[in-house]
Amino acid sequence: MKKVLMVLFVALAITAMVFAQGGKEGGAAASLKGKNVRVVIGSTSTSGDSYLIASTVCRYLADAVGANMKVDGLKSGEDFYALATDKGQGDVIEIFHDMFYLSTPFGAQGPEYALENFTIGPRVAQNPTSCWATRKSAPYTTLVEAAEWLKANPNEIVRYSCESGGVSHCAFIVYWNWVNETYGPSVSSRMKVVIGGSTDKKLQQIWDNNTDIIFADVKSLLQYTQTDDPKLALKFSGTLDNMDGVDVPSYADQGITLNGEPFRFSKDFVIYLPKNIDKNIVAELEEAVKKINADPNLQADLAKMNYRTGDFLTVAETAAFIQNKYNGLANLIATAPSLDSLM
Repeated sequence: MKKVLMVLFVALAITAMVFAQGGKEGGAAASLKGKNVRVVIGSTSTSGDSYLIASTVCRYLADAVGANMKVDGLKSGEDFYALATDKGQGDVIEIFHDMFYLSTPFGAQGPEYALENFTIGPRVAQNPTSCWATRKSAPYTTLVEAAEWLKANPNEIVRYSCESGGVSHCAFIVYWNWVNETYGPSVSSRMKVVIGGSTDKKLQQIWDNNTDIIFADVKSLLQYTQTDDPKLALKFSGTLDNMDGVDVPSYADQGITLNGEPFRFSKDFVIYLPKNIDKNIVAELEEAVKKINADPNLQADLAKMNYRTGDFLTVAETAAFIQNKYNGLANLIATAPSLDSLM
């Protein structure tokens, strides 16, 4: 009898261990349900689009998966480390925009943090608000008109304030490359870069006449396009993508192309995951994002900030979309002149 009881005890103990380890032998699948999930972003600002989008989405996503989610704003690079060193059980995920995959081609991060070393999850939101603006008194309005003005005035230059290694860097070299192909070096050589920083710094640059066209977002510049103060007044020169309710011609509207195709660029916010992430968690997030993307309350919350959920993409569709976007921009970054040479 003692021997039978001992065998039964051992069997029960083994069964308990299997379930405690997450059902490796056919038990419960890995899940975010009930977890405390750290959602990292590569920005410490709590007023920028990275934090606003991540925190807004996480309120809905946490309910959809039954987890506790908290956004953790980190310095650029620290987010990559946090994600790369996670064990892949859903304790750490990242929600971030295109600088996640562009950091390596720009040289801001090493090859260990290249896109192929992570798992691409579903897209959660888009920010189409990136734009260029100039003084209301400028002799041109749109980006194409600025190029035409340079062509007609061979002794003039136009200075563009943007940031090295960011979305504005991509926006400028796409535009510069198109001008170079369309009008030739006699025009593109007179497009000069001024390195800016925050929107406030860029605004001060244009008000002090240290630049002519600045890169920011529609929301941050809107009030200055609605004033008649001659010192402060601005006008939009073009957006990277079309926006509902904003009557400003986009790159595509102006005929600005990349590799012969109309260029459209919204900042795509995607869930990025460790390379070794459990597949059940990826599937769980895909289903949850599909659900919240259809929620009119999330759509309304994002729309208040001029953001949008975008068309729902599966994980596979998101991966193909981001890879295609990466390929085009990485090639452009590799072949375009450096900003230092355009200053």
